[in-house]
Amino acid sequence: MNPNHPQGDDERFDQAMHELHAQAVAQVSPPTRARLRAARHRATAAHESRRRYGWLLASGCAAVFALAIALQLQPRPASQPDAPPLTEVSATYDADTAVAALDENPDLYLWLASNDDALPAAEQ
Repeated sequence: MNPNHPQGDDERFDQAMHELHAQAVAQVSPPTRARLRAARHRATAAHESRRRYGWLLASGCAAVFALAIALQLQPRPASQPDAPPLTEVSATYDADTAVAALDENPDLYLWLASNDDALPAAEQ
């Protein structure tokens, strides 16, 4: 404790300030106090709505970043060998093999036979 500043001085100062405040409030007219109270409530409401939107924005950003990180950490499937370039595929095309694949599946011909009425009539 500071010997030049006794504890009782602080309490007396606080008491004097409370009395001055009470006198000042008593001198303010009721309509003025009502306007001040309404202004304080409007300011508080505006501050609360801005604060709420700030939390929503911060939460949304955190969710987006968490999703991005989760997608980056997701295990990748085993890589498959690259397909040969298109020019190599066309160079290995064999017409006999392609026709043989149709011959091995008779269901195609059965389906075509069952749809005779869907084909236009042949002109004679």
